[in-house]
Amino acid sequence: MRYKAIGSDKTVVPAIGVGCMGLGGYFNSDTSEDKEVVNTLRLAFDHGMTFVDTAEVYAGGHCEELVGQAIKDCRHEIYVATKVSPENLYPADLINAAEASLKRLQTDYIDLYQVHWPNPKIPIEESIAALESLMKAGKIRHIGLSNFSLKELLRVQSCLNQETIAAVQVEYNLFDRSIEADLLPYCQEKIITIIAYSPLDQGHICGGPHRYEMLAPIATRYNCSVAQLALAWLIRQPGVMVIPKSIKPTHVIANAGASDIELSDMDAEKIGHITARNLVEIPIDRIRVVDDASAQRQVYRTVDEARANIYGFSPSPVELAYDMRAGDLLKAVRVRRTIDPTCGSDYDLIEGRIRYWAWVIAFEGKRDIPALVRE
Repeated sequence: MRYKAIGSDKTVVPAIGVGCMGLGGYFNSDTSEDKEVVNTLRLAFDHGMTFVDTAEVYAGGHCEELVGQAIKDCRHEIYVATKVSPENLYPADLINAAEASLKRLQTDYIDLYQVHWPNPKIPIEESIAALESLMKAGKIRHIGLSNFSLKELLRVQSCLNQETIAAVQVEYNLFDRSIEADLLPYCQEKIITIIAYSPLDQGHICGGPHRYEMLAPIATRYNCSVAQLALAWLIRQPGVMVIPKSIKPTHVIANAGASDIELSDMDAEKIGHITARNLVEIPIDRIRVVDDASAQRQVYRTVDEARANIYGFSPSPVELAYDMRAGDLLKAVRVRRTIDPTCGSDYDLIEGRIRYWAWVIAFEGKRDIPALVRE
């Protein structure tokens, strides 16, 4: 297993860890796969993937409980990362959330405690002060951020007293390489680890069949799958580690094996060229908001619903709109060309609905929105 440093200290972790979003069900009432999840995590540990990432919100906290069961007999060999939800960023709430996570994880310290999403309603300097107090108390070892833009990271860094940000967790894969524009080079310069979630783009790997077919001959030369090739390319980037999620033992073993693939400079460059960003700007009225049968939460269908934030998302579309007007967009929405010629739109919105409505609110529907187009 290849290893990467976490932040600027001497702690090292495997370049390929385990992501846990979705493990244990999306709600804690479903325990039917608990034993399978624990066994899968232990299998991953046995294959060198001793970095595990979870969150208090996953399965309503049940995912942390399953991680706690999996690490019970090997705690000091495992690097445990979890996240505090944006609604819990007031200092007292944050401290209570950390204590609750410690209890569910059955441990007395968290290796990496991350702010899951920024919350514009809560002063970040207050949250940072609480995180630093947890470090002084020995409850957490490192502070991390998740889903923060470069602008938001800089704001957090300006609030730090003695501690540093060790890692930033963001989506990064062969389809969405947006962080290469600013966040990735900054973190590489400042020795802040990038933890890439959805490194296999939730099974899509690289954006579509055309790119997949172009990558397949390269994978064949390395006697690996295209998925393994994708992981190998990502961890080849300085300061980048990945946390793919899988419940299948064969996939876990394959993920771990990607660490052994040594890409040549020429092939790495070729992969980078094949998967270059496909960002386009699309008029708002050419995108149709469609229902997502796989979505695990309600989505807004109109701008009025988004403005009212009837489902109570945090941050809300209006709060995100404020950041967008200031020039801050974490990542583009995702669309696919519509297959319905009668709908009056060119694209269907398939991911990023809250960001979409925030953009509509921010610019009153008059500015084209950055989007990634799936084949």
